Amino acid sequence: MLENGDTKSLLRNMFPKIAKAVIKGLLWFVFLYVLPTFMFSFLVSNLPEGAPNIFSHYEQLALVFAVVVVFFVVASELTCGTIFQHAFNIGRALILMVFVVYALEGGIITMEFQNMHIIADLTIYLVVLLAINLVGLAKSVFQAISFLSEKAESQLPTPSPK
Repeated sequence: MLENGDTKSLLRNMFPKIAKAVIKGLLWFVFLYVLPTFMFSFLVSNLPEGAPNIFSHYEQLALVFAVVVVFFVVASELTCGTIFQHAFNIGRALILMVFVVYALEGGIITMEFQNMHIIADLTIYLVVLLAINLVGLAKSVFQAISFLSEKAESQLPTPSPK
């Protein structure tokens, strides 16, 4: 059981970590949601009369993407220095891979414009984005292995000279 002094000490030690996580989360949210939403609204307002709003579907995806990334940034920052940090990084990479496939609709995007049916094949971009996320996943796995091996090495007894 923590005593009153221990609780204050714990809070004093955790405050910089929490403040850093909140600031990083806010900056990532502005960068990933507020700025793109502003750009989308500017582009939509400048579309010619009768042009379809191709961004409407992606406005919701931008919010989901921003929330997912901010959650993992804050969680990773709060668990910095533990194995959970690496677990959150691995989870982020896996979830972003699924999100990219969903957002790009499997690589084939279709759109209706008046009497035209437009199809865009984005499978090459999808493969590139998945490869980048796969590299991030491998990096996170290797960091977790390195963290665990360093932890195990630090617990080994040091040999004494004979």
